[in-house]
Amino acid sequence: MAHFSDKEATLSLYFQVVVAYIGLNFARLLITPANKTLLTDEYALWVVDYPLATTAATQTHTNVATKDLVEAKMKVILRGIYADMPDSVLTAVDRDTFNIPVVGGSHPHVPMPVSTPIGQVNGGARLHHVITLLDSVSNKHAHPHGTSACEVWQKIGGTTPVEASELMYIGATSNAVFATNFLGADAGKLVYYWIRWVNSRNEKGNWSPVFSANVQA
Repeated sequence: MAHFSDKEATLSLYFQVVVAYIGLNFARLLITPANKTLLTDEYALWVVDYPLATTAATQTHTNVATKDLVEAKMKVILRGIYADMPDSVLTAVDRDTFNIPVVGGSHPHVPMPVSTPIGQVNGGARLHHVITLLDSVSNKHAHPHGTSACEVWQKIGGTTPVEASELMYIGATSNAVFATNFLGADAGKLVYYWIRWVNSRNEKGNWSPVFSANVQA
């Protein structure tokens, strides 16, 4: 997975480069137009909020918090885009641009399991959900053999999603627990989740049953 710099000036330049690069190469990289638009729309906020939050004359607690939120969303969107790009389409230039290393070493291929992750969400804390995972076959919290993580996708509000294009990738976990936070504007909304196993070759398992919980105010 790509590494994001801890230095914000470097990170901002990285955002600028990869957004432009994806705009030119999204079809070849099998990035959907919807995800490209999601990225460019969020980047449009970044180019406004980042200078405001890092310039002494305009910096406030509010715009720093806004900048941090946009930064987090940019990383989530990019991780989702990178997670969906097959390794087979990536060139050395792609990897250098995105800062995605080659996973070294040859290992026997283990096929994806037929099981799915099952998620349960605890929404009892204010603006916070905690998802607990277990495997549909073993009924254990441990990931099944052949997987390395569980992807978590989310839809906030509206009707129950019926296809993956309605959801946003919000992260992956190699543990049995995944936590996510919400904005105050999301309080009272019903949040839907789909999850799936993924392995080190970026192969995807089957989607889980949908599960959901309200965001507590």
